[in-house]
Amino acid sequence: MLFAKYNYSEVNIRMIAREAGITSAAIYNHYESKDELFKQTVLRMMNNTRSMLSQVMGEGGHWKERFEKILFGLGEDLKSSPGIQILSSTTQIKMARDPEKYEAMREARTEIGQVFRTLVQEAVDSGDLPESTRVEIAGDLLMAFCFNAIGAVTLHWNSQDYMDSIVESFKNFTQLGLAEKRDRKSVS
Repeated sequence: MLFAKYNYSEVNIRMIAREAGITSAAIYNHYESKDELFKQTVLRMMNNTRSMLSQVMGEGGHWKERFEKILFGLGEDLKSSPGIQILSSTTQIKMARDPEKYEAMREARTEIGQVFRTLVQEAVDSGDLPESTRVEIAGDLLMAFCFNAIGAVTLHWNSQDYMDSIVESFKNFTQLGLAEKRDRKSVS
């Protein structure tokens, strides 16, 4: 995917057409501009993520088990779509700079964020996080950690061989605070 391989400004319709093995005119028959093609590409990826999250959340179980499944799913996405982290960063910038133009992506991000806020709320309800936790903020931070932190590390450790270790390390890292909280509770 060229949007993930190159800077957005470096990609043009001719490059996309060449990569797809079609003419530029064929692309313009379906998309009015490079920007529209970008938005539809990102929305398709976000919809895939929402489907995975919906499936995991629908399975029920403890929030930690679902969080592990989500991390596994995100790791699989990164394995199957190298460069997706660059696309994610570009998307964040575009949504921040022109929220109205990218409203559909912002809405998809909000839906994805709700899953992470739900996990945080369940962690608070189970006593794994303090009651004073600002669920909205903590949920968005957890989502950002999952997408941006893992994505940033994969830029530097970009071999597919490292992907499972990256996701496992991230999972272990996120559990540190919870283990520390449990240890403090057992001492009390």
